[in-house]
Amino acid sequence: MKGFQNQDFGNLSSLLPALPVFFILLFFMPFTSCSLSQQRENLPYSVPSAQVSRIIEILDYEGRASGAELPEWVSLYINGGVSAIEKLDEFAPYFVFVAEQSLPNLDTLIQWGDNFSLERDVPQLILLRAYRRLTGNLSVNPDDLYGGFFEAFIKRLASRRWPTAQKHYQTWVLVRRIPALAPPDTPDSGVSGEDAAEQALPEDSGEEASFDTRSYMYLILNVIGKTELENAIKFEMNDIKPDAQLSRDQTQAVNSIKSNFFNGF
Repeated sequence: MKGFQNQDFGNLSSLLPALPVFFILLFFMPFTSCSLSQQRENLPYSVPSAQVSRIIEILDYEGRASGAELPEWVSLYINGGVSAIEKLDEFAPYFVFVAEQSLPNLDTLIQWGDNFSLERDVPQLILLRAYRRLTGNLSVNPDDLYGGFFEAFIKRLASRRWPTAQKHYQTWVLVRRIPALAPPDTPDSGVSGEDAAEQALPEDSGEEASFDTRSYMYLILNVIGKTELENAIKFEMNDIKPDAQLSRDQTQAVNSIKSNFFNGF
């Protein structure tokens, strides 16, 4: 069976630890009026975590026993994330959001899939993707870069619902993974953390086998119209009252992200 590189683009369990606790609480707490009017405090920030594992083989998948082929979108997602799926003609009008969960027990995963809710879970997927767009390449706290705009936008996006979101496909696969924890870069090494991890665990080495893990992965592919999502996010951004306390650099950063948010989204 063909091997795959896993980028963990849509795995909620891998992304949630990278989100500040503040954001996670937003998913479960109603938005009350007085709390938003209090003096703004800087949001705690942590750089999104490094890739924790990579898939090197698909061992089984739903429908294989009856002769079905692995769906194209699954292999595209595992190799290149949602951006690869969005290049298909079928999904050209949409933004794609894949909910992913991995467990050793398939029955538990199927139950998780059955409990998936478009109304509850898609807003989290959209928020996570937007958060990564805003912070993915930063080496500083996003509050320092964007000022109060960052907190205001995240709060607005966390409270939005997307009634036109659709669930297109769902399926499971059994995969074999190896760890790919990236060690910290050394100043003079000239080798990135990800490259160092690849060197430390080459695919054909005997060391790989000792780290071999197998687990089921459940994937749920959801879509929302590009025009609708773009218009909604642009509205939220432009509706945020300009902050007179922003520095010149912060104002430039806010204007830039407003103009270029969907480049790399």
